Amino acid sequence: MVRSAPLLQRVAFRMNRLAEFCSEKELVAQTGHAAEEWPLVVLKELCDNALDECEEAQIAPEIDITVSTATGAITVSDNGRGIPAETVRDVLDYSYRVSSREAYVSPTRGAQGNALKTLIPMPFVLNHKTGTTVIDAAAVRHTITFRVDQLRQEPVIDYEPLPLVPGENGTRLTVFWPDSASSILDDAEERFLQIADDFAWINPHLRIRVEWDGEIRVDRQPSCLDWEKWRACDPTSAWWYDLPRLKRYIGAHVNRDRERDDDRTVREFVSELRGFSGSAKQKAVLEETKLGRAPLSSLFDRHGEAQPGKIEALLGCGSEAQ
Repeated sequence: MVRSAPLLQRVAFRMNRLAEFCSEKELVAQTGHAAEEWPLVVLKELCDNALDECEEAQIAPEIDITVSTATGAITVSDNGRGIPAETVRDVLDYSYRVSSREAYVSPTRGAQGNALKTLIPMPFVLNHKTGTTVIDAAAVRHTITFRVDQLRQEPVIDYEPLPLVPGENGTRLTVFWPDSASSILDDAEERFLQIADDFAWINPHLRIRVEWDGEIRVDRQPSCLDWEKWRACDPTSAWWYDLPRLKRYIGAHVNRDRERDDDRTVREFVSELRGFSGSAKQKAVLEETKLGRAPLSSLFDRHGEAQPGKIEALLGCGSEAQ
């Protein structure tokens, strides 16, 4: 039997990849937490970032948190060096992941480096209309608003940088929780305060203060200012890498160097590993691998494939020499 009904001529529509990051399903997958726990995710990720920044800058960390259920503002401030404006702009490019953690193997607080990329869309995802985040850092106020383009029916980012008077250190980040999800913020209060207090217990060098609706609820002073731990700025160890992760780590360096018209040497790369700052150990590894004057890019061919045996040899020598 021949069908007489007209056929549908399907069209290949172009879809904005940003839309993938602006769905509850995607943010749950990225954070590992349901929407009911997102205020806790905001707290945890911003405190982690603040601690990492202060430790790398060798500053005793101070974190101030204010929450207003009336306005929906969750503000986390630290006394670090302040997020550079370039980093904020890079975070808003959702076609790339910009991270100082992802390619490294180390005992850091986070390895993915996508915290801000997940936090900034949260108010929009909960509201389905608009969502705003404000970042004050390095003498710039960054106002970031997610909204819907009604014509294309897709999320877009309005980004407005505004110069501030220089002088204040640190980063002050405010996420504006939408009224439509105010119950989530209200219900999170007890656990929010408990987690903030826990940060002081597991980070004895930290001063942390939480003000909830105008009342000081957590106010913890450091119990050990000279507490020492491994920091994100400390060299990573060759022992922490297996072959696939070392290939990824070296490849990330080579790719970044190419973007900057640079090409570091294998010696420079080895010198950044834990225990290899001295020239004697560097020389021993480079002589054994015959990579003494080789650029790091020589470990990959023109197609981006790792050269057989070279990275394996480097990993073996690096582990043995420690």
